[in-house]
Amino acid sequence: MGEWIDWLQSNPWSIQPDYISANVQEVARCGFIDPLFGYVSPSQIDTSSDNYREGIVAHNLNSRLRAVCLQLSEELLRSGPGLRVYASEWVSPFAEIVRKFVDYHGSEYLPTPSEQAAYPHIRHEDVTALSWENESFDAYITNEVLEHVHNIEGALSEAYRILKPRGIFFGTFPMAYASESTVHKAKMVNGELVHLMEPEYHGNPIDPSGGSLVFGIPGWDIIPQARACGFKDPHIRFLSSRRYGIYGAEIAGVLLFVARKL
Repeated sequence: MGEWIDWLQSNPWSIQPDYISANVQEVARCGFIDPLFGYVSPSQIDTSSDNYREGIVAHNLNSRLRAVCLQLSEELLRSGPGLRVYASEWVSPFAEIVRKFVDYHGSEYLPTPSEQAAYPHIRHEDVTALSWENESFDAYITNEVLEHVHNIEGALSEAYRILKPRGIFFGTFPMAYASESTVHKAKMVNGELVHLMEPEYHGNPIDPSGGSLVFGIPGWDIIPQARACGFKDPHIRFLSSRRYGIYGAEIAGVLLFVARKL
């Protein structure tokens, strides 16, 4: 966390609202380059939301998801179109788009028989106990998933297990970037759910009326946790780009978790 604080202090523009707003206005006026689709014209961009991380929408991808796609495009350049990708989502615009570009395998969390019966065409996976064989994928993507996992270490271990050598695990979560430690909001004790704070839920396309419970907001401790699972050089990548239309509101970019298998 110390390196992050030092970087913020050396780059004050990254937290200046006027700077962020001016760049978003420039994106809206001139367009940008989508990592997968190419040039996006101003008429195709929705900048109505002040939540720039989840806004600046074009081709059903927001700023945060373009940051993920930028990392994916770099992997495609490195590995070629045969890249075998697993992502813990299927019912989403992201999944619908990305499976056109790679060998995509997706799933949703459907723990009960009734949920699985309601979505028989969708694969059920628990990210802490995946059913995939060892070394199955070149890349594994989780978008806004790890905050809903009661056992992050288990999810990281499973990610490492199913990746091929030199495979990459990356994605986003609402990071507690001012905290060294994860902010725990709930936990499981002997199979029982225990709330440590007021319950917080985020949107879930499988359960739009209920959402998904937040167990914790990861802090910088996710880096040593990933390293302990065997990942090489796990890190948080800060992406802020006028070219790609990637910005946030509180900070001028998106934080992307990246970890590569040895």
